[in-house]
Amino acid sequence: MEGRLFTLVSADNEENVFAWGMQITTTNDQEAVTYCRNPVTNQTVFGLHSNAESALRRYGTTFQLRLVWED
Repeated sequence: MEGRLFTLVSADNEENVFAWGMQITTTNDQEAVTYCRNPVTNQTVFGLHSNAESALRRYGTTFQLRLVWED
């Protein structure tokens, strides 16, 4: 099993982090876990996605975001 960290950041300002995440890859599967705070309610939100790009598609429909790998 391998983990790779990523952030979802504002498309306009990379210093504005929307969510932190980790993509986990096994020999048979891949998924991503994200952590963020709802910008309106300030509630903690955890997400489970099929991969980091899927997380970007999920949150990117509401906010202009970019995926940045934390290598």
